Amino acid sequence: MIIVYISIAIVVLSLVYLGYIAVNNLKETKKSLTDLSETAARFQEKVDKINDETNQLTETTSTISNGIQTKKETVQSVIETAKASPEPFKKLFSSIKNTPNPQRETSDSQLTEIGDKLIDLWGRYRVKRKTNEAE
Repeated sequence: MIIVYISIAIVVLSLVYLGYIAVNNLKETKKSLTDLSETAARFQEKVDKINDETNQLTETTSTISNGIQTKKETVQSVIETAKASPEPFKKLFSSIKNTPNPQRETSDSQLTEIGDKLIDLWGRYRVKRKTNEAE
């Protein structure tokens, strides 16, 4: 009969040890699950921040793209206008060139007179210098 009592005691001790191990495993599992949940929450926060930054970057890229497109259209319209402009400018310049300028004519005659006076003055200076050298 002792063998039966010893067997029952071993079974009871085994069940108590099994309960102890199960409780310890449950505590460790809860701790691990809590850590895993916290890690998942931090990971989700980082993913949310990345998504927000991605959305901001997309908006900024779109704004820059629209600005570039607007500026491109403006430059193209200026270029088209500039390409169409030479003919009217050529006509304007040719009409300006063909228009008589009374001030220019008078200044040309004045320049001729001044030039003649300078030549006469130079000639007199040379004559005076030669006479001074001869004396």
